[in-house]
Amino acid sequence: MGPLRTCIVTREQDRPEGLIRLVRHPTTGEVVPDLAQKLPGRGAWVRPTREALAALERKPGRLAHALKGPIQVDGLHERVLSAVERVAMQGLSLAAASGSLVGGHDRLRAALTQGEIRLVVVARGASDRTIDSLRSVAAEVPFVQIALDAQGLGDLVGRGARAALGLKRTKGASFAERQLRRWMDLR
Repeated sequence: MGPLRTCIVTREQDRPEGLIRLVRHPTTGEVVPDLAQKLPGRGAWVRPTREALAALERKPGRLAHALKGPIQVDGLHERVLSAVERVAMQGLSLAAASGSLVGGHDRLRAALTQGEIRLVVVARGASDRTIDSLRSVAAEVPFVQIALDAQGLGDLVGRGARAALGLKRTKGASFAERQLRRWMDLR
């Protein structure tokens, strides 16, 4: 199963992939997310939710104690959200390179019907008709709307404009899915 870490807000234990490591910048005291879990120094683990980060911003004492020094938590939620979004977009690019994305309305509907899709990424400005059509065949699959428009989403994954993309149930899509789910929980 691997090592477990404890969220400093909820006190729940989870694997490192289920939490976010926070570290203190040595000179400014700014708390920054360590998504790769490789930055030096003491770290504190937190559940990647809006509520948990808000609790740390309201009462930073527990985090200051865990990181053993004065800290700056103003804007922590925004820093973490931005970092997770950036990594999620990188994950989509990697999923595209591994062949783990399905694009095109008809192909995506077919893949959803066959249970091949774990998560659907929807571009900003995608029509309600498109989204409703896709949801009608797989209501249980989560949909994530991102800030990129259809052209931006297509450019990100090296294809033409895409209103929606499906992440297949493959190992190549698991990183992107985990980051997109984190991003949804943080919004």
